[in-house]
Amino acid sequence: MGVRLKLSIKLFAIFIGFIAIVALIGIGLFWWSAEKMCGNVEVVAIPIAGTKYKVVVFQRDCGATTGFSTQASILDRSSQLKNNGGNIFAADTNHGAAPSGPGGGPALRVKVFGPQKIELSYHKNTRVFDAERQYKEIKILYSVFGN
Repeated sequence: MGVRLKLSIKLFAIFIGFIAIVALIGIGLFWWSAEKMCGNVEVVAIPIAGTKYKVVVFQRDCGATTGFSTQASILDRSSQLKNNGGNIFAADTNHGAAPSGPGGGPALRVKVFGPQKIELSYHKNTRVFDAERQYKEIKILYSVFGN
């Protein structure tokens, strides 16, 4: 193998490595900025009696390419809502098939039955992305409403 061929192979490998690094940086920046484009607006916070927790229902908006979603999190009562997705529930209106609630996403009703059980109710046409059944010692039930 000639010296020129070895040099060409090394230069090609360096070029490919450089392209891979630039691509990884680009993907990382996209992921980081995508989270920053989203915003949360609290709709209601309901304390869970007998616990240190509250259920927070909020609207999440991630920009022009997505509609509003309704999400819910169980948080410590002293905590503030951060710019994260819901930790127990996330849904949208399924392109308008479900009616919008107060935050622009689908309506979500919350009932607290005690320190270990809550119920979330949503319209039957709601498109649900996440519906956790348990958060620590709290059981989460779901029901639907609408004709």
